[in-house]
Amino acid sequence: MIKRLVSIIAVTACLVSLISGCTVYLVPSKIPPLDTKAEGLAGPFDYITVSLVNAQTDDSNLSVKDLNGKDTGWVLSRNLWTKKLAEALAAELKARQAKVIRGAPVTIYLKITEVVYTGRTSFIGVIQFDVTASVTSNSGWTKTYVGRGDASAWAPAGTTEDKNWNRAANWTIRDVVRLIMSDPEFIAALRMKR
Repeated sequence: MIKRLVSIIAVTACLVSLISGCTVYLVPSKIPPLDTKAEGLAGPFDYITVSLVNAQTDDSNLSVKDLNGKDTGWVLSRNLWTKKLAEALAAELKARQAKVIRGAPVTIYLKITEVVYTGRTSFIGVIQFDVTASVTSNSGWTKTYVGRGDASAWAPAGTTEDKNWNRAANWTIRDVVRLIMSDPEFIAALRMKR
């Protein structure tokens, strides 16, 4: 009971700081792996050699807006988020026997372009983001993916190593990876050489 009360007070303090104008940085860390069986993903890719490139050159702080276009108090680096997307996608490809190396005949350029806060944390207890990512291959194929992820705003303090909003960032990036890995067009693009 006391832990729950302390966590509610901590979350309330965080929400008050967001509303009052304090800046909170969204820093994804450990992107959860995909579940190949449950999510019906393609593979193995033992015939694929690919390079993944972080094409997001803008490293300035992006202010995360809500659905109405208002500042939320969260900021992030799209370059860092794209780096985490590339790392998570590389891990998933390698888990399916693809070779992810520099200078491969197929190069995939990744770029996170937008992050929007979509949840109403104070009402439903969920921190939720949508992230838009552009994926382009050196063969000319390009597609945009919009992933959604969330995390409970009421997780007890000390039970996770990430702040709740950073866990939401992790799950949002994971959803983009899931969308990419389950897209037949992306799988076809892995085979198209320049």
